[in-house]
Amino acid sequence: MVEIIPEMHTLGSINPHTLFVDLNRASRSEIVAAQGGAGAPQGWEIYEHEARHWLDLVSTVWGRSYLDLLFRTYDAILTTPKTQMDRTFQSVLELFDRDRSILFPSYYKYVLPEARGLNPDDRWSMAFSTGITVGTDGQLDDSRPLIFVRFDAGSTHFARQPVSDGSLLEARALASEIAATTAWLRQRPAGEEIVTWRLREPEQRAAFYNPELTTYSVAAHVVAYATGLNQIRQNLVLSSKLADIVLNLTDGNFSNLRPAASLGNSTHSRLRGFRKSRNRGYAFCCLAFGLRPVAGSGDIGRKEIEVAMKAAGLPTLSKVYDDARQAIDRVPGRLAVQPRLAGIRGKLIDAGRSLHRQPDFDASVAELCPSGDFPAPLVGDSACEEFSLGATPLDVAESEFLFDCHERYRAVLRSALRAARGFEFELTDFVY
Repeated sequence: MVEIIPEMHTLGSINPHTLFVDLNRASRSEIVAAQGGAGAPQGWEIYEHEARHWLDLVSTVWGRSYLDLLFRTYDAILTTPKTQMDRTFQSVLELFDRDRSILFPSYYKYVLPEARGLNPDDRWSMAFSTGITVGTDGQLDDSRPLIFVRFDAGSTHFARQPVSDGSLLEARALASEIAATTAWLRQRPAGEEIVTWRLREPEQRAAFYNPELTTYSVAAHVVAYATGLNQIRQNLVLSSKLADIVLNLTDGNFSNLRPAASLGNSTHSRLRGFRKSRNRGYAFCCLAFGLRPVAGSGDIGRKEIEVAMKAAGLPTLSKVYDDARQAIDRVPGRLAVQPRLAGIRGKLIDAGRSLHRQPDFDASVAELCPSGDFPAPLVGDSACEEFSLGATPLDVAESEFLFDCHERYRAVLRSALRAARGFEFELTDFVY
């Protein structure tokens, strides 16, 4: 199965084409025990990581746009006669390209051989650069620029990483892991918190300074560079807040986007393209650097983020989330032509409307996935048990139906790639 949303590990995954969470190395009993303060938190961390991806798909403006395209594509495939399936190719390839844009094709990222010679104690530095997207026809598309982070150690340049939607999703998922551990520690004996974090921090730092894992750490590096916040846990909480804002920007919110002076001049020439293409990675960088004048004076909360919003040319937080609420609440005139697909889409829209809300920007830890009567993902665990820790919008049969849709999409995609782009195989170039 291709990987569309990035994962730092093989312990769990989510397929956005089916919205099913697969926990390879965690069981329901392990998660429930950790929620009660027993056992160890690792299984709960994995669950929260994948559940955050599910929440971002279902309840953010970015996720709603993605699911609109997904269901439009599935509906076209299910309602088109097999002999006329080429009529669906445009939508099928649009979804394929959207999947690739979550991370961007690997062409835009590199890790040079020099990275193998780095020492753990080498001090990293970073700088920004921009580029433009190569279209499917090979044309350089000025209307779709990219923002890159270039990583160096002293005079040695060793990696370049685009700030992608996927990197923002991963920063939020990592913050959710920390939230699970924090909740578990609150129920543990006094003194265990200090020991736990002291043991975890070297592992976290090693991951953040692994050149091969910059897809997952780049958002936190941007925040650290912009604000000076280099404590990993606090950094990820702030990165998650900023990413939440960016993932909930509507099209009109990008119209006045601008970089702070401290971001440098390298991006100014492509500002119009960043606005037009609604580049969320660039918006994240603008927002992070908008915090620089108010960083270092204490905790960064709602007041400071409002200052950054203004500096980045974005509306107020209230305006952003009012606009986002309207986008999330929107119900299409026709959910889908295929009746069963229409029913599933309606349930997911209802779940998104229930889950979407403005976060607490003064909180010191990320939010956990809702449970109980609130919508939560359908999960398969390491013991092959299928369950939900909340009120899952979809039952097992509906999840299996989406998997069937996904398989039909893959078959049509293969034909579409052969016909339109001359490939004899399905590209997985968007996987790093």
